[in-house]
Amino acid sequence: MKIPHLGLFGRFLVLFAVTTVLFSLFVLLGSFATTEQEAKQFVNEREPQLFEMIQQIAQRPIDEVKLNSDAKSNRVRILVERGEQRFVTSGEFPSIDELAKNAEPIGHLYFSKLNSQYYLYANTSDTNVVVTSRLVNLIVYPQWLILWPWIAALLVLMTSYYILKRLLDPINTAIESANRISQGDFHYRIASHPKSELSRLTQSLNKMAADLQRLFESKNEMLLAISHELRTPLGRMNVSLAMLEQNEITKELSSDIHYMNNLIGQLLEGERLQQGPRVLSTSTYYLPTLIEDVLNENGLRDRVTIMAPLPEEAIKLDVGRIKFVLRNLLQNAIEHGKTQQNVELAVNISENAVSFSVIDHGLGIPEHMLENMFTPFFHAENINHRSTDGVGLALFLCKRIAQAHNGELTVANLNPKGCEFKMSLPVQCIVT
Repeated sequence: MKIPHLGLFGRFLVLFAVTTVLFSLFVLLGSFATTEQEAKQFVNEREPQLFEMIQQIAQRPIDEVKLNSDAKSNRVRILVERGEQRFVTSGEFPSIDELAKNAEPIGHLYFSKLNSQYYLYANTSDTNVVVTSRLVNLIVYPQWLILWPWIAALLVLMTSYYILKRLLDPINTAIESANRISQGDFHYRIASHPKSELSRLTQSLNKMAADLQRLFESKNEMLLAISHELRTPLGRMNVSLAMLEQNEITKELSSDIHYMNNLIGQLLEGERLQQGPRVLSTSTYYLPTLIEDVLNENGLRDRVTIMAPLPEEAIKLDVGRIKFVLRNLLQNAIEHGKTQQNVELAVNISENAVSFSVIDHGLGIPEHMLENMFTPFFHAENINHRSTDGVGLALFLCKRIAQAHNGELTVANLNPKGCEFKMSLPVQCIVT
């Protein structure tokens, strides 16, 4: 007979039913489990009543019907041996000689254990009567084995947890896939699919990633094509403007063309940086020299304070792009801090990262705007503001550059005031 395939709900139902039954059974056994010593103490306390019961069986003629009835009502098995006569209510019994080898006297009774089975017997009126119980054999154990039902219950829970985790693993895989896709990793695919309804989820996520990859590749190709095509007419416009008489109108036109050129250049740079470390042109550079080069640009030295001696280390990175990041962070801190206090620059090396911190002492950034600081075309003062000095892509590019170096760029407000931009690059950038 072919066993029907169980869906996810059916598997959960079977797992829950089996776990409940087994766990309840072992907990019940554990609750009633007793040691051999406790069992002997129980027999010792009730020895007169138990001996009287056995004595009554031994003194009357063997009545099979009566013995079977007594055994069934008391949930025990009974052996009666009188001379050549031998009667058992059910099952197999060892001989009296075998029981006597391990017997321990308790009053007029004998308590014996043979092959992990417990027996109580007595000899009276030339009749041997042996009594045992399946229930007793289930709940009486040696001292070292008394905790086995609880251990078994724990193993049932652990096994159920493992099976449940295996059943739900595709959901964790789907969450990981969704996170990777949301971060722009459209090449990520779920390699294996479950044999349940969850396969529709994982396969749908793979299809979504493939569709998004095609969509963004088409968008990027179109953006690159438009950007390249725009540069030709802009170049001709610049030449034409240079041949005209210079006045306010030509100045404004020249400024607008300069703005558009910057915008196109930064858009192209942003698309290139999407490829990650492959677009970087890395070289080894002395870290203090890198900072000195940046501070010597655009009068930054007079407005920047270096907080601690610079680590005298050589680092391997894309020097031009890292300078672009530091230059922009320092200029933004100076322009938007709007205080006379110098901007602070700190460079630290830890076990995991090389960090560059730029701190200003302004009013900080509104909390609701912090998460948008690295969004293209976002301005903290006024999101609709545009100027020829800034096209709203600088911080976006700074973050892309840090990520291309397998690093990160973050921003946080300081207490009581001020703001900190921190670029962390992996410690592997240091040349040893």
